[in-house]
Amino acid sequence: MNSLPWTEELIEGYSANVADGFHSRWNSCAPEIYDNEISEAVGGLAARQSNLAIEMARNPGIWNVHIAPLVLRCMIDAHITLAWILVSPKDRSRDYIRYGLGQEKLFLEYLKNEADGIPEGEFDGGMSEVINEREAWMNSQLLEWAIEVNVGSWSGTSVRDMASESGCESLYKFVYVPFSGAVHNMWQHVGVNNMVTCLNPMHKFHRIPLIWSGEIDADYLYRSSKYVSRTFQLLDQKLGSSSEVQLPVDYFIESIGRNLEGKD
Repeated sequence: MNSLPWTEELIEGYSANVADGFHSRWNSCAPEIYDNEISEAVGGLAARQSNLAIEMARNPGIWNVHIAPLVLRCMIDAHITLAWILVSPKDRSRDYIRYGLGQEKLFLEYLKNEADGIPEGEFDGGMSEVINEREAWMNSQLLEWAIEVNVGSWSGTSVRDMASESGCESLYKFVYVPFSGAVHNMWQHVGVNNMVTCLNPMHKFHRIPLIWSGEIDADYLYRSSKYVSRTFQLLDQKLGSSSEVQLPVDYFIESIGRNLEGKD
């Protein structure tokens, strides 16, 4: 798919399609006034997914084997997390948010300890402002003394089990697992994409390191369009949202088709 005519006009059209699809769906949902953590966790994750899809589209230079898997793995992670939360929204939304606040509290402690070590009168690089801003954001949701720090998994289970319970097992097996190799710089990714076999038979065909840019391939954007479409469909299924905006994957396919017809 790397030779497909994906133009700037189509990129902007696709990006608008994703944004419109998210906003129309979210606007069709009644907000959870008394359980606002549900709306905030679910809405935030869906918005995050949409953002990742849009940024993927707007940056064709990352449509390669080195960078695209990092974004796509993140999108699958967001989808599995969202799907698992929606199995039991009230409790899991709360756990998701409280865990994040705990991580923020821990990070603030690191910052404060670092700031305490700066000699009096010496410029701290704006660290005080950062601490104050992040502390205000955290306390606007839950007072610091009431926030617990959990150093384990926020869900209390593995991503594999989350995927299995929420009906995302195939995504986990065929996308999350292979793309994790790229995220964690594991040999199954590095050995294929950053090594090349030496052709000197005297060297016993050992592998030597390779830096190469990788071909730009629109297939990565196609995959992204499938994943964000799955998330939109999940919202429709679990929240009863609706939208007349075409799903991103359908927009992608039709746009490519129209552009190909225009070249003939």
